Amino acid sequence: MKNLVRFLKELRPYRRTMFLAAVLTFLSAGLGLPMPLIIQYITDHLIKREPFPLWGVFFAIVGISAASGVVGYALAVTITYLGQRFMYDIRRKLYSHMQSLSIGFFEKHQTGKLMSNVINDVATINQLLTGGFVNMISDGVTLAAVLVIAFTKNWVLTLVALSVFPIYILNYLAFVNKLKQGSRQIRHERDVMLGDLQEKLAGVAVVKSYAKERYEVRQFLGQTRELLVLNVRQGVMGTLLWVIAEVIGALGTALMLWYGGRLVISGQMSPGSLIAFISYIGGYMYGPILRLIQMNDMIARTNAALERIFYTLDTKPAIEDKPDAIEMPPIVGKVEFDNVWFEYEPGQPVLKGINLTVEPGEMVALVGQSGSGKTTMVNLLQRNYDVTSGAIRIDGIDIRDVKLKSLRRQIGVVIQETILFNTTIMENIRYGRLDATDEEVYEAARAANIHHVIEALPKGYETRIGEEGVKLSGGEKQRVAIARAILSDPRILILDEATSALDSETEALIQEALERLMQGRTSFVIAHRLSTIVKANKIVVMEKGEIKEVGTHEQLLAYGGIYANLYQQQFRVALEAQAVQAV
Repeated sequence: MKNLVRFLKELRPYRRTMFLAAVLTFLSAGLGLPMPLIIQYITDHLIKREPFPLWGVFFAIVGISAASGVVGYALAVTITYLGQRFMYDIRRKLYSHMQSLSIGFFEKHQTGKLMSNVINDVATINQLLTGGFVNMISDGVTLAAVLVIAFTKNWVLTLVALSVFPIYILNYLAFVNKLKQGSRQIRHERDVMLGDLQEKLAGVAVVKSYAKERYEVRQFLGQTRELLVLNVRQGVMGTLLWVIAEVIGALGTALMLWYGGRLVISGQMSPGSLIAFISYIGGYMYGPILRLIQMNDMIARTNAALERIFYTLDTKPAIEDKPDAIEMPPIVGKVEFDNVWFEYEPGQPVLKGINLTVEPGEMVALVGQSGSGKTTMVNLLQRNYDVTSGAIRIDGIDIRDVKLKSLRRQIGVVIQETILFNTTIMENIRYGRLDATDEEVYEAARAANIHHVIEALPKGYETRIGEEGVKLSGGEKQRVAIARAILSDPRILILDEATSALDSETEALIQEALERLMQGRTSFVIAHRLSTIVKANKIVVMEKGEIKEVGTHEQLLAYGGIYANLYQQQFRVALEAQAVQAV
């Protein structure tokens, strides 16, 4: 209930539109009520062969129908605007809030479920706002008016008509729990399917590389089949509920005809009055009663959707600006890790007492086995997470004391898995700095050794590169990402080198582009290429969350420790392979 109360508060900005919709709903409901009385008037006069103003009746029916049509049209437009405006605003609010959340939130929640939150849950709420809101007012007004008219006409016959009402309730109660459970199961299965579908489509290259297309189709069909069974079962139960309700309604009509027929035969009621009475009860009372009962199911589904939406909106970013946070001054580039400890889960540190000083313009190669803490270090530098203890300072300023945006604007990132958006190459590169001119984009592309490739495309920079850049090769995507980073002109650079093998020419182009990008910038490189490691000012060797060795390539080889062993195991093989290629 608290979710629904909060939902009503969220509707305050739309109160004028809702008031207009309520007035139009009242009018729409009221305009339909005179029709049975007109039919009664016509029937009684025809049976008695009494003259009556035919043209008056004609114009009354046409006038009521026309007015009802105009009001109905105005109501439909108003409700459509209300619903669409609400969905636009709540989706904007949801998406904006999601963008403010920390990376940890997205690591814990499946992307498909978050997508369902923004699309399906909002649509569910809109159904209550538009259909439920209108029906609640319309059916409430109609039911109240019909009961007054019915009791005025014949209170005994009204009680006869209402005698089937308890059966309506029993019928609904017999199905409601199963229908609610079915709705929850369908929602869960749909969310799981959406999440898996998003993951598998994003990883289609892996699926194809392992020739698992048929396996994935079987997996998807299994999920779809489960959803099919649940939906069919839900549809059968819902249809059965309505069929039984129709039978109950027919029973009520039969009872009214039986008792009302006796009243007509005895002269206590006119035939027209009986027809009008049955029209009111059958057309204007049974339907609204059933819809109002079923409103409980819609409210339950909406409440569940609201709970999920409010959960997301109430999730606070793990990383927020302090109330007195300052703008990060232009960065010179000195970075200090001062006794930094970090743990994702309490009691399980992944970084232990990290102490490291990097001077402006230095390139640091982070080397170590997977899980040694390299990625965590650069994540902390961007404040994707905050240190558990210790401090990270840039130019002597604790990064927790500055505004996030002012910090991240001056840090460039080129990640291992290149992400390009389904838009033009121009817009993908300009993402690094949205106010960049076309010429600045071209210069960045030239520096990244990708300009000539783009120019050779039929539409040049206006070429849409497809979802995740599927129209470009791996090396070309990397160079577009490097151009994007060059355009942003960061003072600190974080580079997670790709581990994928590239041909020697592409490798050389990328290496040259990276050297241009790192020139004059403080750079942290999660290094996989020997050429990068050898040129580093500092090589930081990580093991189990600790810095074990720091030095240049020559110093660490001479030291004969972990790096020397790592070099013998991994990098020497790569060096020998390069020597063979050169020959």
